[in-house]
This record gives sequence, C-alpha cells and structure tokens, in this order.
Amino acid sequence: MNLSLRPEHLKRYKDFAVLLFKYGRRDLVARAGLNDLLPEEAEADEEHIPEARELARDVEKLGPTYIKLAQLLSTRPDIIPPVYAEALARLQDHVAPFSFEEVEKILTEELGVRPSKAFERFDPVPIAAASIAQVHRALLPSGREVAVKIQRPGIREQVLDDLEALGEVAGFLESHTEFGQRFG
Repeated sequence: MNLSLRPEHLKRYKDFAVLLFKYGRRDLVARAGLNDLLPEEAEADEEHIPEARELARDVEKLGPTYIKLAQLLSTRPDIIPPVYAEALARLQDHVAPFSFEEVEKILTEELGVRPSKAFERFDPVPIAAASIAQVHRALLPSGREVAVKIQRPGIREQVLDDLEALGEVAGFLESHTEFGQRFG
C-alpha cells in the first residue's frame, strides 16, 4: 500500500525519503512507496552508510523543523545509536546564522524603519543562532542595551508545512511498519 501523496508536499517527502534511505532505513522508504522519489545515484550507494556528522549536516540543510526533531532524537539513544545522538546533539547550539541582509529586511518590515533608525547600534554578528531564530546585540537610542531575537525568514510557514508532511508520513509508518507502531 502506498502513501497518499499530496502534491504540495512532494519535495519534503523526497527530502525525508532520501534521509531515511541514506542512513540505512531503505525498508521504510520502500514500504512507504517512496522509491520513485529517490535520486538515481542513491540506488548505487545502498551499502554506504555515511558518518553521523554527515547526518547532522544533512538535517541542518533540511531546515528548522528537522533540526528540532534531530535535537529531540539526540536525547533518545534508545531510538538511535549513541554516535548519532552525539552528532545530532551539536544541533542544540551550533546552527548556522542567516545573513545580516535578511536581518535588516525582517527588521525593516517589522519595525517600519531600517535598523539604523530604530537602534543607536545594532551588531550585525549574532550572539546566538538556533533553528528558529537568532539573537543580536543592540543599543536603543535611550542608551539601553538590548538583545533582539529575530525569527528565521519564512519560518512559520515552513514549520507548519513540514509538520503536516511529517504527520502524514508518521501516520503511514504507524499503520504499516513495526518501527512506526513501536514509536507511534
């Protein structure tokens, strides 16, 4: 039985299928009927399992929803091998920041003025970057130092779309695989 695919989620289904396949869960990809979504070169690499650090990099590329899920998985060595849990744990606090140009655009949209008008000083280098947002130091015109937390561009829509697609995949796995029944 195949997963009922929603056209607007095809790219995210493919991303998830590639991730499962690449890290040794080819069985789940096949049972979900997602083999056709895999790139041809993935078929040739079936026996090659990348290192755990590569998994963390791949998850980071998939975006904030997957990073959050990986952060949760990193605390569950009963679900994934400890070496993978350790590699995913780095996503707890080592996520690449988004550009200052995007920060300026978001602040201008939110505040109605450029950051240079709203703040006496605004540090372009974030003091922290995470899967959902990043934080910058700034100085208000009053002289008060503040931390400004800025959500990643398009984060709300991306997370909602990813959660919907993952929910559909999880429902299928729970209904059709022992793995899904065990953790569903």
